[in-house]
Amino acid sequence: MTSAAVHRIAVWALFLLPALAAQETVLGIRVVEGEGAVQLAGARVRTPWTVLVTDETGRPVAGAAVTFRLPVEGASGVFSNGLPTEVMRTGPDGRATVREVRWNRNPGPVRIRVVAVKDGARAGAVFEQYLTVAGAERSFRNAGVHRASRWWKVATVAGGAAAAAVVVGFARSGSPKSTPQAPPVRIGAPVITIGRP
Repeated sequence: MTSAAVHRIAVWALFLLPALAAQETVLGIRVVEGEGAVQLAGARVRTPWTVLVTDETGRPVAGAAVTFRLPVEGASGVFSNGLPTEVMRTGPDGRATVREVRWNRNPGPVRIRVVAVKDGARAGAVFEQYLTVAGAERSFRNAGVHRASRWWKVATVAGGAAAAAVVVGFARSGSPKSTPQAPPVRIGAPVITIGRP
Protein backbone atom coordinates (compact mmCIF):
# COMPACT_ATOMS: atom_id res chain seq x y z
CA MET A 1 0.00 0.00 0.00
CA THR A 2 1.41 3.34 -1.02
CA SER A 3 1.80 6.25 1.34
CA ALA A 4 -0.79 8.20 -0.66
CA ALA A 5 -3.36 5.42 -0.07
CA VAL A 6 -2.57 5.35 3.65
CA HIS A 7 -2.96 9.13 3.72
CA ARG A 8 -6.39 8.91 2.03
CA ILE A 9 -7.57 6.24 4.50
CA ALA A 10 -6.40 8.39 7.41
CA VAL A 11 -8.25 11.43 6.04
CA TRP A 12 -11.46 9.40 5.56
CA ALA A 13 -11.09 8.02 9.08
CA LEU A 14 -10.86 11.56 10.44
CA PHE A 15 -14.16 12.43 8.74
CA LEU A 16 -16.02 9.16 9.37
CA LEU A 17 -15.13 8.44 13.01
CA PRO A 18 -16.70 11.62 14.44
CA ALA A 19 -19.80 11.02 12.31
CA LEU A 20 -20.07 7.44 13.57
CA ALA A 21 -19.49 8.56 17.17
CA ALA A 22 -22.17 11.25 16.81
CA GLN A 23 -24.89 8.71 16.06
CA GLU A 24 -27.28 8.98 18.96
CA THR A 25 -28.50 6.05 20.96
CA VAL A 26 -32.27 5.75 20.93
CA LEU A 27 -33.68 5.61 24.46
CA GLY A 28 -36.93 4.09 25.64
CA ILE A 29 -38.62 4.81 28.96
CA ARG A 30 -41.35 2.84 30.71
CA VAL A 31 -43.16 3.48 34.02
CA VAL A 32 -42.70 0.36 36.14
CA GLU A 33 -44.27 1.52 39.41
CA GLY A 34 -46.65 4.36 40.36
CA GLU A 35 -49.08 4.55 37.43
CA GLY A 36 -52.70 5.31 38.38
CA ALA A 37 -52.35 5.40 42.18
CA VAL A 38 -54.91 7.29 44.29
CA GLN A 39 -53.24 9.44 46.95
CA LEU A 40 -54.53 11.56 49.82
CA ALA A 41 -54.28 15.32 49.18
CA GLY A 42 -52.04 17.05 51.73
CA ALA A 43 -50.26 13.82 52.70
CA ARG A 44 -46.59 12.89 52.56
CA VAL A 45 -46.27 9.73 50.50
CA ARG A 46 -43.37 7.31 50.56
CA THR A 47 -44.68 5.12 47.74
CA PRO A 48 -41.96 4.75 45.11
CA TRP A 49 -42.30 5.75 41.46
CA THR A 50 -39.95 3.78 39.25
CA VAL A 51 -39.11 4.09 35.56
CA LEU A 52 -36.99 1.79 33.39
CA VAL A 53 -34.71 3.33 30.75
CA THR A 54 -33.59 1.08 27.89
CA ASP A 55 -31.65 1.41 24.65
CA GLU A 56 -32.95 0.52 21.17
CA THR A 57 -32.25 -3.18 21.79
CA GLY A 58 -34.17 -3.23 25.08
CA ARG A 59 -31.09 -3.40 27.32
CA PRO A 60 -31.08 -1.30 30.53
CA VAL A 61 -29.20 2.01 30.30
CA ALA A 62 -27.13 2.85 33.38
CA GLY A 63 -26.20 6.41 34.30
CA ALA A 64 -29.04 8.18 32.46
CA ALA A 65 -30.31 11.38 34.10
CA VAL A 66 -34.04 11.03 34.78
CA THR A 67 -36.13 14.12 35.62
CA PHE A 68 -39.49 13.72 37.37
CA ARG A 69 -41.63 16.88 37.07
CA LEU A 70 -44.91 17.68 38.89
CA PRO A 71 -47.39 20.33 37.67
CA VAL A 72 -46.76 23.91 38.83
CA GLU A 73 -50.44 24.55 39.67
CA GLY A 74 -53.59 22.67 40.64
CA ALA A 75 -53.27 19.19 42.14
CA SER A 76 -49.52 18.80 42.67
CA GLY A 77 -46.81 18.63 45.31
CA VAL A 78 -43.08 18.78 45.96
CA PHE A 79 -40.36 16.17 46.25
CA SER A 80 -38.11 15.67 49.29
CA ASN A 81 -35.89 18.51 47.99
CA GLY A 82 -38.83 20.96 48.35
CA LEU A 83 -39.12 21.45 44.57
CA PRO A 84 -41.64 20.17 41.99
CA THR A 85 -38.72 18.61 40.06
CA GLU A 86 -36.42 15.75 41.07
CA VAL A 87 -33.45 14.39 39.09
CA MET A 88 -32.23 10.84 39.62
CA ARG A 89 -29.65 8.61 37.88
CA THR A 90 -30.46 5.15 36.60
CA GLY A 91 -28.62 2.28 38.24
CA PRO A 92 -27.01 -0.71 36.50
CA ASP A 93 -30.52 -2.15 36.07
CA GLY A 94 -31.63 0.96 34.12
CA ARG A 95 -34.10 1.98 36.83
CA ALA A 96 -34.56 5.34 38.55
CA THR A 97 -36.81 5.67 41.60
CA VAL A 98 -38.31 8.60 43.49
CA ARG A 99 -39.37 7.62 47.00
CA GLU A 100 -41.01 10.64 48.61
CA VAL A 101 -43.58 13.26 47.62
CA ARG A 102 -45.50 15.79 49.74
CA TRP A 103 -48.84 16.53 48.05
CA ASN A 104 -50.63 19.86 48.21
CA ARG A 105 -54.28 20.04 49.33
CA ASN A 106 -55.84 20.40 45.86
CA PRO A 107 -57.71 17.24 44.82
CA GLY A 108 -57.71 16.11 41.19
CA PRO A 109 -55.58 14.33 38.60
CA VAL A 110 -51.80 14.83 38.66
CA ARG A 111 -49.78 14.36 35.47
CA ILE A 112 -46.16 13.48 36.22
CA ARG A 113 -43.76 14.11 33.34
CA VAL A 114 -40.58 12.04 33.12
CA VAL A 115 -37.61 12.70 30.82
CA ALA A 116 -34.49 10.51 30.52
CA VAL A 117 -31.27 11.84 28.93
CA LYS A 118 -27.96 10.16 28.17
CA ASP A 119 -25.25 11.20 25.68
CA GLY A 120 -27.59 13.48 23.76
CA ALA A 121 -30.34 10.86 23.47
CA ARG A 122 -33.61 11.44 25.28
CA ALA A 123 -36.97 9.81 25.94
CA GLY A 124 -40.09 11.00 27.72
CA ALA A 125 -43.18 9.60 29.38
CA VAL A 126 -46.21 10.86 31.28
CA PHE A 127 -48.12 9.00 33.96
CA GLU A 128 -51.00 9.99 36.25
CA GLN A 129 -52.00 9.75 39.85
CA TYR A 130 -55.13 11.14 41.51
CA LEU A 131 -55.32 13.25 44.69
CA THR A 132 -58.46 12.82 46.76
CA VAL A 133 -59.79 14.30 50.00
CA ALA A 134 -59.89 12.26 53.21
CA GLY A 135 -62.55 9.56 53.16
CA ALA A 136 -63.43 10.00 49.49
CA GLU A 137 -61.18 7.15 48.39
CA ARG A 138 -62.76 4.78 50.90
CA SER A 139 -66.33 5.79 50.02
CA PHE A 140 -65.51 5.58 46.30
CA ARG A 141 -64.20 2.04 46.73
CA ASN A 142 -67.05 0.93 48.99
CA ALA A 143 -69.94 2.58 47.14
CA GLY A 144 -70.64 -0.54 45.13
CA VAL A 145 -70.35 -2.72 48.24
CA HIS A 146 -72.90 -0.61 50.18
CA ARG A 147 -75.36 -0.69 47.28
CA ALA A 148 -75.03 -4.45 46.92
CA SER A 149 -75.32 -4.87 50.70
CA ARG A 150 -78.57 -2.85 50.81
CA TRP A 151 -80.18 -4.96 48.05
CA TRP A 152 -78.94 -8.12 49.74
CA LYS A 153 -80.77 -7.09 52.93
CA VAL A 154 -83.98 -6.41 50.97
CA ALA A 155 -83.70 -9.80 49.27
CA THR A 156 -83.10 -11.53 52.61
CA VAL A 157 -86.19 -9.92 54.18
CA ALA A 158 -88.27 -10.80 51.13
CA GLY A 159 -86.99 -14.39 51.21
CA GLY A 160 -87.81 -14.64 54.93
CA ALA A 161 -91.32 -13.33 54.32
CA ALA A 162 -91.86 -15.87 51.53
CA ALA A 163 -90.67 -18.69 53.76
CA ALA A 164 -93.04 -17.53 56.53
CA ALA A 165 -95.94 -17.52 54.04
CA VAL A 166 -95.14 -21.11 53.01
CA VAL A 167 -95.00 -22.24 56.66
CA VAL A 168 -98.33 -20.54 57.42
CA GLY A 169 -99.85 -22.23 54.36
CA PHE A 170 -98.66 -25.66 55.50
CA ALA A 171 -99.94 -25.06 59.00
CA ARG A 172 -103.43 -24.14 57.76
CA SER A 173 -104.04 -26.92 55.29
CA GLY A 174 -101.09 -29.26 55.47
CA SER A 175 -100.43 -28.85 51.73
CA PRO A 176 -98.41 -26.36 49.72
CA LYS A 177 -101.46 -25.49 47.56
CA SER A 178 -102.86 -23.21 50.24
CA THR A 179 -99.84 -20.84 50.03
CA PRO A 180 -101.58 -18.26 47.78
CA GLN A 181 -104.20 -17.66 50.54
CA ALA A 182 -101.59 -16.06 52.80
CA PRO A 183 -101.86 -12.27 53.03
CA PRO A 184 -99.47 -10.45 50.64
CA VAL A 185 -96.28 -9.06 52.16
CA ARG A 186 -95.20 -5.58 50.95
CA ILE A 187 -91.69 -4.24 51.43
CA GLY A 188 -90.80 -0.54 50.98
CA ALA A 189 -90.27 1.35 47.72
CA PRO A 190 -90.04 -0.13 45.16
CA VAL A 191 -92.96 -2.27 46.33
CA ILE A 192 -92.20 -5.98 46.35
CA THR A 193 -95.33 -8.11 46.72
CA ILE A 194 -95.07 -11.75 47.76
CA GLY A 195 -98.20 -13.84 47.38
CA ARG A 196 -101.42 -13.01 45.52
CA PRO A 197 -101.99 -9.23 45.12
